[in-house]
Amino acid sequence: MNYSNKVIKNDSDVSTLDVRARIVLKIGVMLTSLLSVTLVNATEKEDNWYGSLWPIGERVYVEALKDTYVPFKTVDQLPVRPKLMLELGDPFLDTGRLDEGFTVPIIGAVWQPRFWAYMIYRTALQNFDSGAPGAVQEFEWANRLDLFGNLQLTGTEKILVGLRPVDNNQSTRFTSYSFNGANEGFNNEFNLDIETLFFEGDLGSLFPNLDKAGIKPIDYGFTVGRQPITFQEGILINDTVDAIGLVRNNLVFPGTSNLRISGMWAWNRLDRNDQALNSNPNMYGLFTAIDADVSTFNLDLIYVDDDDINGDGFYIGASAIQRLKAFGGISTAFRINSSIALDNKIAGNVIGDGTLLTAEFSSVVHGSDDIAYVNPFLAIGNYTQAGRESVVGGPLANTGILFASPNIANYGAEINPFTNDVVGVATGYQAFWDNHRRNLVLEVAVKHDYNGDDFNSYGVGFQLQQAVGEHVQLQLESFYVINGEVDDTSGSRAEILIVY
Repeated sequence: MNYSNKVIKNDSDVSTLDVRARIVLKIGVMLTSLLSVTLVNATEKEDNWYGSLWPIGERVYVEALKDTYVPFKTVDQLPVRPKLMLELGDPFLDTGRLDEGFTVPIIGAVWQPRFWAYMIYRTALQNFDSGAPGAVQEFEWANRLDLFGNLQLTGTEKILVGLRPVDNNQSTRFTSYSFNGANEGFNNEFNLDIETLFFEGDLGSLFPNLDKAGIKPIDYGFTVGRQPITFQEGILINDTVDAIGLVRNNLVFPGTSNLRISGMWAWNRLDRNDQALNSNPNMYGLFTAIDADVSTFNLDLIYVDDDDINGDGFYIGASAIQRLKAFGGISTAFRINSSIALDNKIAGNVIGDGTLLTAEFSSVVHGSDDIAYVNPFLAIGNYTQAGRESVVGGPLANTGILFASPNIANYGAEINPFTNDVVGVATGYQAFWDNHRRNLVLEVAVKHDYNGDDFNSYGVGFQLQQAVGEHVQLQLESFYVINGEVDDTSGSRAEILIVY
């Protein structure tokens, strides 16, 4: 959706806006309060007044361990394995004997080649009002097809190629039919452009003759080619770039079970929030992850050397992730990400100075597999990502469904996912039925602009997903967002997803 065009409401709209905003805020406070009770009492078993409300999904209780012998299932008793679109060589995750392969001369590696091809096809009917000046309620039929071919040489070495033959990686360039709006009619974006092509592996596995005794420190993972890069849950960078990377895993460090350090250099396709697919800044990254007994810690550093119009930038992200046992059964994640414009400070979302603090609190609701979550955030200044693919959401995309883009055609994030002196929260509940084949997310989100521009947003939305058979998922979602000095936005989507 278009976030750059803003429509100022007249004075007569203010009282109506305040009333509606207060209603959404009250709903949000009530839901937050209920979810807070759920989080605090996530491990309790007493039947209280809230016990009749939660869980929304089906009840699932943990069964006691059996005191009798339970034999392993035979191959005939196992569920049927869904097959990929094309499987040459050993099938994907199948049972039985593996092909013995062959030994590669000189390097000594044993290769067991197999080729797997698969696809993810999405087709959706989308109806939305972007809130832009003079915009109409747009209605479109949009399509996206991701095709992948995976040549697996060993358990660690592979070559992956990916195509997106019905779109050109920009919101206005998807093969679609617009029933109204700016691009009314059929839009043809068929192509054979390569969106993913990389080779990855492990030096020790690729060249075993260099260390026949298995004692030399040559077990470095590597990757080279065009590939998606995501760090700090996409807050720091969420882009597809041409890059080369090296990683060292399982390093010994006192008080930890694992230390991982990786470095990367990207030389092409870094999209600095300006939809420049073929931009050529050089990106240098150093990424660290430590698994300790209380948390998983990450420290990620990125420097962008851009001699073009945007200028250089430095980016840093740090996080601590705690799972379940911490805080009495509540899973938590705390992240701080900062961007520093070293040269030009470009207006908008391209590059700027700022810091974004985010937190995630979630818990499984007692007696079920349902999840309740509260995700607050605070942006100080204009935080921008080091790189962002043009169709994905901004820094707030992982906060909740109302900040996330579906990544298909003109239907963007329901609430502006960019950050410039803002504070807010996304509060939601995810319920499961039918052995996790159906789930429903209910969410209320608030984003407050505290720099005086009053571009505030108060939104409600839902997302329903249902699996059909082995390869199909149906999805239905809708939202309504009340905005401050910008027109209200609303929309709904119905999507069919096929994975084969």
